Formats: sequence, structure tokens, C-alpha cells
Amino acid sequence: MRRAALIAFCMIAAIVHAQNRISESAVKAAYLFNFGKFVRFAPSDVVKSRQSFNICIVGEDPLGATIDELTANEQLDGKAVRVVRLKSAVEARGCAIAYISASEGARIGTDLELLRGQPVLTVSDAASFLQDGGIIQFVTAGNHIRFAVNLEAARGAQLSLSSELLKVAMAVNGEIPRGVRP
Repeated sequence: MRRAALIAFCMIAAIVHAQNRISESAVKAAYLFNFGKFVRFAPSDVVKSRQSFNICIVGEDPLGATIDELTANEQLDGKAVRVVRLKSAVEARGCAIAYISASEGARIGTDLELLRGQPVLTVSDAASFLQDGGIIQFVTAGNHIRFAVNLEAARGAQLSLSSELLKVAMAVNGEIPRGVRP
């Protein structure tokens, strides 16, 4: 198990270093998939009833076929990975990971409220996502896509994020470091 975690950690580190050669959507898709390797869901009826490991895109889909290709024939938590596109966050309650598109704009606060307390890892690149209660926010530092974490929001969703993931986060206190942008 430790070896698998180390391998997955190295894959995330490789994403950061390879960004000069791949598109922003490919980097974000790779992060989304790899986040699934570093999150543990508290046992609950919702988690137990999941037939697949769903990575859901709420709102406009900036990742397109990139995430479909990356997750094809993959498994996380012993379940087949499925990418599901949704129009509303209320539909995302059964998802393992919900990427809330910045296109949700003013609805992001409402989206997060609908998912609050649910065992769903919420991720976005929208400004103020962490402050609004999201768990992981993509940020740009220099020319690289990185991420920051809101640990309190993760605890509220009864999620445990591995130390390997937290080590590569830019911040874990729910705030975006100075000098980076969403």
C-alpha cells in the first residue's frame, strides 16, 4: 500500500514538472484523476452504495475528451472510474469527486451548500472557491497549475486527504498564497 501511494505521489510530482509540454486541461484532468488516489471516504451508506467511482463535471466542461481518455478503463477504490457531466450540483451528491466549473459563477456558493456534509471531494479553479467552502482549488503559480486545500471543508465532508497529497499542495489552510492566481 505504501509503495502504491509513493508511486501515485511521484505521478503528481511529475505532472507539476511536465506542465510546460501539456495543456492546462490535461494537467487539471490528471490532477482530478490522481486526487482520487489520495482521498479516503469515511464509511457511509452513500459511499457503500456507489457502483462506480464517479468524477463529475458540474457546469461547462473545460476538460473535454482529455479526462475521458485519461480515465478510460481505470479503477479507483476498486471501482470503475466514470466521468459524468451534470447540469446541477444537486446531481453530484453521488459523485466521489465533483469538479465545479468556473462557469457556475454566482451559483458556486449554492452548489457548495448543496454538497456540504456529503462525502464528495469538491474541486474548482473558480476564484474564492476555498473561501466559499470548496475543498481543492486549482491555482496558477508562475506558468504551472498547482492547488490549494481547505482541510476544514474536507473534514466537514468526512474525507481524509493523504499526507502525500498535502505535501504537494501550495497551502492547506483554506487560503490562496500571495502571488498566485485562480
